[in-house]
Amino acid sequence: MNNTFNINRFNRLIKQQYQISGKNSALALLSILIGYTLILLTFTFNKYNIEAIEWLPFFIMLNGAIALPFAAYAFPAFRSKEKTFDYLLIPCSTTEKFIFNIMVRIVLPWIILPVIFYISSHIATELSLWFNPDYYIESFRLSAIFEEVNTEQFSIILTAMILMALIAQSLLFAGATVFKKQPLIKTLVIIGATIAFVIFYFYIIIEWVEVYDSGRMPWVATFENKDSTGYYLVALEIIGLTTTWAYAFFRVKEKEIA
Repeated sequence: MNNTFNINRFNRLIKQQYQISGKNSALALLSILIGYTLILLTFTFNKYNIEAIEWLPFFIMLNGAIALPFAAYAFPAFRSKEKTFDYLLIPCSTTEKFIFNIMVRIVLPWIILPVIFYISSHIATELSLWFNPDYYIESFRLSAIFEEVNTEQFSIILTAMILMALIAQSLLFAGATVFKKQPLIKTLVIIGATIAFVIFYFYIIIEWVEVYDSGRMPWVATFENKDSTGYYLVALEIIGLTTTWAYAFFRVKEKEIA
């Protein structure tokens, strides 16, 4: 038997987890639908002229506000010793458990939440037009983004943005494998401290060491092939994403060995 990944064993894991949390997940999705609808109703009732592209900020903010914290609480069994022990005894490999959490905590939110937002936005639109027939409200559609943006590098920019969102989720996801209590807050503190250190480091280089004033330009600043910048950024993001997932995987593996 394959001890790394077995599709039948993986399917049993999905069924088992669905039996445990299926009802709670359904209630959570219903709550999100209602919450989205109420927020978007406020938007449509307070503005009589809405174009399709104007839904985009709500799409990003609402979905991000759900997807990011959700990733930070991956492997919920790790929040207590008893549940951790029970979870490690599930007859599945570490790879299968890890892939399941990647799917549920990182991938699925960006499939389910946009659908919920689409439904909520259309419900809000119809209710608003029913109460205010003289309003002009275009329904939400993602294709409006492509209509508004006309650039040859849009595909690479979009890819970079998607990877950036996945990296943000993955950092919080990795934090869930490290911290037992309050993984979201603790991971955000670590990330914030790291960003502050990097900013301070470059501040010292630019202001104190006077790198630019002395003519000693960093290679990044003198990079001439600007057309390839987007591709280098995507490559770095892929490396960062892979590294983050690898770190999270070995943290889970470490718990199993211990």
